[in-house]
Amino acid sequence: MSGDPIRNERAMLIESALVLSDLHIGVEYELERKGIRVPSQWKAMADEVLRLKEKSGAKDLVINGDLKHGIPSSKWEMRDIRLFMDEIEGQFREIHIVKGNHDGNIEKALPEWVEIHDGSGFLIGDYGILHGHAWPSEELDDAEVLVIGHTHPAVAFIDSLGNSHKEPCWIRGKYGEKEIIVMPAMNRFYGGSPINEDLLGPLLNSEEFDRENADIYLLDGTYLGKIEKIKKRGDGPSEVG
Repeated sequence: MSGDPIRNERAMLIESALVLSDLHIGVEYELERKGIRVPSQWKAMADEVLRLKEKSGAKDLVINGDLKHGIPSSKWEMRDIRLFMDEIEGQFREIHIVKGNHDGNIEKALPEWVEIHDGSGFLIGDYGILHGHAWPSEELDDAEVLVIGHTHPAVAFIDSLGNSHKEPCWIRGKYGEKEIIVMPAMNRFYGGSPINEDLLGPLLNSEEFDRENADIYLLDGTYLGKIEKIKKRGDGPSEVG
């Protein structure tokens, strides 16, 4: 097998494919309605994808769910998806999109040359790639490793004064006889879900997932220990220290 997180990044390289999850292009429109102004994300995301391609040497691209954000989609968001795809067109040999729970009607914004997979995922060698909001397809029975997004894992570092700083993280554990890897979200504006709270999706809430013995890693590879060792605060975030 050949697949590992790229150090200091929110991405994996699996064989020749750069794998990303949870870009949530269009989240800025939701934030704007709440009075928070952030720049449009499609160009920044395209630049990030191309930077990671250069760093990793990837030939193919896999977006593992939630390319877009809005439910339902706005016309502005669908326009941004088209602009994003135009920006990366011709840069990869193949582009695969796994549909996430935010990706309803995403086909309308994607060019015909993009290969679209439903939320139950597809195989790259021994790796099953699926977003994580739906059960894997029978095709993924042959996978030795499942790679999901959806839950946006993060851990909070809390000092003695109660100040909290949240960092994205990777989760690696066992799902039955398979290994499972949970990817951090690409979009930094979308935040992260504290890992000591309920993790999202049927796989991570299944008896097949050995939650207590799952390992937590920061983006730089720092090993933080197992989920069961992460201390809890009364207000919910995961605490290290």
